Amino acid sequence: MIDIVAADGANTPFHRMCISMITHPNSDADTVTVLERWTERVAPETVAISILSNPTTMTRQDVETLHGLGTDIFTVALDAATPELFDRTRGRGVQSPHTWKKYWEILHDARDIFGPQKFGAHIIVGMGETEYDALSLAQRIVDLGGHNHMFCFFPEKGSLMDHLPATPRDQWRRVQLGRYLIDYCGGRVEHMTFDDRGRVSAFGLPAPELDAIIDSGLPFRTSGCPGKFRDDVSACDRPYGDSPPSNIASYPFQPKKHDVRKIRRQLGLR
Repeated sequence: MIDIVAADGANTPFHRMCISMITHPNSDADTVTVLERWTERVAPETVAISILSNPTTMTRQDVETLHGLGTDIFTVALDAATPELFDRTRGRGVQSPHTWKKYWEILHDARDIFGPQKFGAHIIVGMGETEYDALSLAQRIVDLGGHNHMFCFFPEKGSLMDHLPATPRDQWRRVQLGRYLIDYCGGRVEHMTFDDRGRVSAFGLPAPELDAIIDSGLPFRTSGCPGKFRDDVSACDRPYGDSPPSNIASYPFQPKKHDVRKIRRQLGLR
C-alpha cells in the first residue's frame, strides 16, 4: 500500500510518500522496485519517503537497501505494548509468523542505519495494556532515539477484534498527553504517577506548564511521521482513521477552543 500525502498543507510542493509493506514473500522485492522507479522520476527535495515495514520478512541488509534508495524514515508496527499482547494479537494467537523478538531486531537495525529521529514505532492503545504499559513502551522507543506513532483502537467490522470495545476516551487522552510529553517535552515515564490500575494520575509537570501544553491542542492531534515545519505536527493526518467523526480520537486538524474544553473533560484529571 502506498499513500502520498501533502505535508503541512495542500499548497506546498513537498509531499511525503508512505509505503506500507505486507506479509508476503514478494513484499521486500516489490518495495525496492517501487522505490527505484519513484526516485528515478521525482526530485528528492519534493518528497520524503517513509516505510512502514514488515520485519518478519526482512533482514538487516534489506533495511540498508531501503535506506540507500532514499528512504527518510523507517517505522515498525509493534502495535501491542507488551510481548504478551503482541503474541496474542499479532503472533501465535492469530496463527501469525510475527514475533516480538524479530520486530525489535529490525527496529534496532533501523536505529543503527537510519539514525536518531529517523525511525519509530506504531503503538495501538486500548488492546488490553495499561496506560503505564503504553507509556513505558513510548519511553523505551524515545530512549533508543526514535519516535512514537500512536493510534486509538477502533474495532473494524469484520475484523478478528470487532467484538472488542473501542478505547475509552479518558484512557486515550491521558496516553496521548503522556506520549507527547515523552516525545517532545523531555517528559519521563518514571516522573509520572500511576494508580493501582496503571492509570496516569499525574504527569510530573507543574500545573501551569501542563495546562499550557493541553491548551495548545498539539498532544491530541494525529501522531506520525514528523511534518516539514514542526516535528510535533505529523505530516500524515489520517482523517478519522481511528474513530468516527462524531467522537474524534486523533484530531486531523488543530483543535479549537471548544475541542480543548471537550478534551479536558475526557482527560478526567482533577
